[in-house]
Order: sequence, then structure tokens, then C-alpha cells
Amino acid sequence: MSVPQPVLATFEERLERWISHFAGGSPVYEMVAYHFGLADEGRHGKRLRPQLCLLVAQAEGASVEAAFDAAVAVELLHNFSLIHDDIEDGDHVRHGRTTVWSRYGVAHGINAGDALCSMAYLALLENTAQLPAERVVAALRLLHEAQLEMCAGQALDMSFETARSVDLAAYLRMIEGKTAALFRATAQMGAVAAGAAESRAHAYGELARLYGLAFQIQDDLLGIWGRSEETGKPSLADLRRRKWTYPVVWGIASGAQEVARLYRGGDGLDEEQAEAARLALERAGAREAAEAALDRYLGEAEVISRERGLDVGGGVRGFLAQGGRRSA
Repeated sequence: MSVPQPVLATFEERLERWISHFAGGSPVYEMVAYHFGLADEGRHGKRLRPQLCLLVAQAEGASVEAAFDAAVAVELLHNFSLIHDDIEDGDHVRHGRTTVWSRYGVAHGINAGDALCSMAYLALLENTAQLPAERVVAALRLLHEAQLEMCAGQALDMSFETARSVDLAAYLRMIEGKTAALFRATAQMGAVAAGAAESRAHAYGELARLYGLAFQIQDDLLGIWGRSEETGKPSLADLRRRKWTYPVVWGIASGAQEVARLYRGGDGLDEEQAEAARLALERAGAREAAEAALDRYLGEAEVISRERGLDVGGGVRGFLAQGGRRSA
């Protein structure tokens, strides 16, 4: 699943243009441009969500022009969530460089994230493709609903930080909101931009929800077993922060007592403890269990894609190849 490079290049131009249009001349522009890597053409994410939006619109017979505003809006909102997420998680590195709050301070980081949130909705309202008003309103509603779900998911994720145990059902509720909700809205917005029937938009949304669940579990795997040069984050970062990810939740539930003991402490883990936790999870079969769950969600997505005739270019498994690094 990938958008042709010329289309992706046009998307990047649109994204940069909107950032400059909405924030240019504002003190916040420097921070937003830094976050997106515009000042030094630094590393950025895979643009999976906007690609999905554009692919769905094309699959439903529209030109990419019809969905560019929605694709830009989705990416702006996603990055609003990343800036705030870095603050809430205390992360100092993203995409291989210092996070916005670490460079400019917490207050400026909050402000820059808020600006991106506003810019996301303005991008939709600009309606450069001159879509019917009802499509724009529908897209706005989808994006607002997704944002609320993301906030709920993030609240759960933060509540886990002080939890002595987390069960798999609670973890799945968290990633449904934090990650899958925006994927679902992204696909639905692409369908709405194309003027697809409500049933088609709903089907694409369910397909994308499964993408989102698979993506988050893959991200969890990379957070423990990925290489820092690929993920853009320090190795073992999730374990050092005692983050409740799929392998950890599954591993502790399956008897990984050493991990349970380490996670009962109030502080983060040092390098030696994090490595011990990683090895204990491997011995418990947590890595294989997470990979099986990821494969199961992608299998469900393939069934929906086949039964509903949903074409997102490259097939469901192509998504995993696109998202195979953590910089998303």
C-alpha cells in the first residue's frame, strides 16, 4: 500500500504550504517547522495516514486532488498528538532529533501542539477542492470524533503508568482510541471526499481500524526489539519507561514473573533491567504472541478487503511493509 512518489511529493508541498500559510509570521512557526523537519529537511514519519486517505479516495474513483485537504488535516492532527504525547510521556527523541518540548520547553510544546490542532481543522475548511459542503462537514465530524477517542486512549495509556497490572482487554481499549481511531477516520475521510456511499465509508473505516491495531502492536514490538537507527528512538525505551505494551501485558499474564517484579517498582528501569525484561519476555513467548496478534488483525483486514471489494493499492500486507519502521 503506497502512494506514487510524485503524488507523495505533491502532498509534502501542500503540507509545507499549509504550515507556512497558517503559521508563517507566528512565533510558533519555528517550532512547528522544526518538528516536521522543514528547517533542515530532517527525517519525518512515513505519512501512513495521509497515504491511506489518498488511496481510499482514488479507489472510490476520485482524483487525489479531492482528498489532499483531508490528508493534510489528518497529518496535522496526528502531529499535534505526537507533540503532546512526547510531553506526556517525557520522551526526548523523535525521528532521530530532540522533541519539541525538550528543545523549546513544555509550555511552548503545548502551544505548538495546540496550533497544529487548529491548523488541521482549518485545512479542511479551506476546501481547495471545492467539495460539496456536506462532505466537508462530514469530514470535520469524523476528525473531531477521532480526536476525542485519541484523548480517551491517551488518558488510559497515562493511567497505566502507575498501574501495578494491566489486562489485555484494557490494553486493547487503549489502542483502539490512541491509535486505531485516527486510522479509521482517515480512511472514512478519503471515502467521504470521493463521495462514496456511507456503507463504503464505514467498511473502509473498519478495514483501517484493523490496520491501526496491527500498526500499534508492530510499534510495540519495535519499541522492544527494534534498532534505534530504524525507530528514531533509543533502544529499549518502552521497557525503560515501564510502558505497558502488548508483549509486556501478554508476557506478565502468561507468567513472566521477572517482568512483573520489575514493573511493580515505581521508577523506570535502567539499561541492565530493561535488557533482563526483554530476555524474560522472549523466554515467555511474548514476542511470538504479539506477532501472532498482529497477523490476526491483518488477516481480518484481508477478509474485509476481499469480501467488500476494498482496494487500497498493494493489498493489506503492503501496509505492514510501509509501517515497518517506527517513524510513523
